Amino acid sequence: MDGILGRVVAIVLGLLALAGVGLAGYKAFATNKSSTVVTDMTQVATNARAQFSQNNNGYTNFTTANATPLVNAGIIPGDMVRAGGIFDAWGNAVQFAPVAGNTEGQITFGGGGSETVEQCSHVLTSLTDYVSLVVNGTTFSQANQPDAVSAANACAGTPKIILTFQ
Repeated sequence: MDGILGRVVAIVLGLLALAGVGLAGYKAFATNKSSTVVTDMTQVATNARAQFSQNNNGYTNFTTANATPLVNAGIIPGDMVRAGGIFDAWGNAVQFAPVAGNTEGQITFGGGGSETVEQCSHVLTSLTDYVSLVVNGTTFSQANQPDAVSAANACAGTPKIILTFQ
């Protein structure tokens, strides 16, 4: 009887360990996606700033319609190009627009229920050097940066994220 009970306990413990490994793998993959989003959006903003801000037109041509030339110019990272469009690591279409009289660029990404609150919150607290971040009606700026709580509250419902930079 002790032998059977020992085997059952060993099997249960083995299954629990396997579930723990699976959960750890899922968490690592989810964190990787949000880190990729932060890296990609930072790279787009940095590259656009370098190539648009010094010319007379400002960010006039920083538009979704110009996605192919933006990729060819090296502004948009190649890992964002999929199926003829520009997508974030969560699989959402990314949109580009000039704002504030063409003196600022704007990137819209996320939404559609594709990211978790934890992933969205990680992105908000990791992005830097922006004019504003608008998420679910909440606006963050350099003077009002998100912390873990304000980011998590803004990320409820996995909304779109609008990043404006100069």
